[in-house]
Amino acid sequence: MSIGVENLTALDIREILRTGEIIGDPYRPVTGVAPPDEAKEGDLTFVFSAEWLRSLSNVRASVVVLPQMEVSPSTDVTYILVDRIEEALIRILSLFLRPVVDRNVGVSPLAFVSPKATVEDRVVVYPFSFVDEGVCLGEGTVIMSHVFVGKGATIGRGCTLYPGVVVYPGVVVEEGCIIHAGAVLGSDGFGYVEHQGKRVKIPQVGSVKVERGVEIGANSCVDRATMGTTVVGEGTKIDNLVQIGHNVKIGKHCAFAGQVGISGSVKVGDRVLMGGQAGVADHASIGSGVMIGAKSGLAGKVEDGSVVMGIPALPHMFFKRVQASLLRLPEMVKRLRRLEKAVEEMRHGGY
Repeated sequence: MSIGVENLTALDIREILRTGEIIGDPYRPVTGVAPPDEAKEGDLTFVFSAEWLRSLSNVRASVVVLPQMEVSPSTDVTYILVDRIEEALIRILSLFLRPVVDRNVGVSPLAFVSPKATVEDRVVVYPFSFVDEGVCLGEGTVIMSHVFVGKGATIGRGCTLYPGVVVYPGVVVEEGCIIHAGAVLGSDGFGYVEHQGKRVKIPQVGSVKVERGVEIGANSCVDRATMGTTVVGEGTKIDNLVQIGHNVKIGKHCAFAGQVGISGSVKVGDRVLMGGQAGVADHASIGSGVMIGAKSGLAGKVEDGSVVMGIPALPHMFFKRVQASLLRLPEMVKRLRRLEKAVEEMRHGGY
């Protein structure tokens, strides 16, 4: 079925999803997507729960996609009820995704690509990028403007490097990775020793390996190893402004929110989640399936499946009890002072 986005109807959406129940006019047109509180006539929106739907004073969208629930038929709104709302969200939003790559660019004559680089089929290199000798650009990869790819680096098939990305020499980026604007892969690790009152730099001779399917957000940095390799595991998703230090080993399918900082030589297991501004001290070890709350400070070892938060990071239920106690602390101090005064009076009274 070939349908332009401008010609979509609720029925077309249901056919694209290959599942779902339509309540209302199946031929209601869809011209765009918008959040529930911003949607207008012609828009499609998503509602994730009955409570959310009830909280909307007036649904102005033409089509609402929502999980299976009881809804009242409406002459103004068409509902599409689906079993997996998150999957529907991904599939429908993909229809409205505007392409960011012009395949007609090819390898621009305004880019520098070393004759000693290997450039596979369907590679796109935008103007003003630099690709050094010994680089391998995999099939279908896109290098946008002002990207630097250093000597001997490898960029796998189907990758996209957005403007301003810097890939230092020798870095390996496997297939299907997305590196957003301003990210830096392979910069020197923060390694110094003190000698005669001065900081002396430790040569950083290692590299970085970004495994397949990784996405790295804008202005994030992954430092090269002092020796060996800093590794970002398969399928891991890294938000903007994240710092990953030298010799860090990150497992598969992790997700780190903005401003996470991971010090050198940290080991992170698979499927680890870190909230925004969480910080991890050097040489820490984090097991698989761990969840670390936002703004937490973590050191030492965290066992598989743990949920921790706070500074220092504590088991989350214990942390909640500590926080609840803090709210009572002023009154507890008053009571303690009254008790101290009473004891002092008893002592002076001869008791």
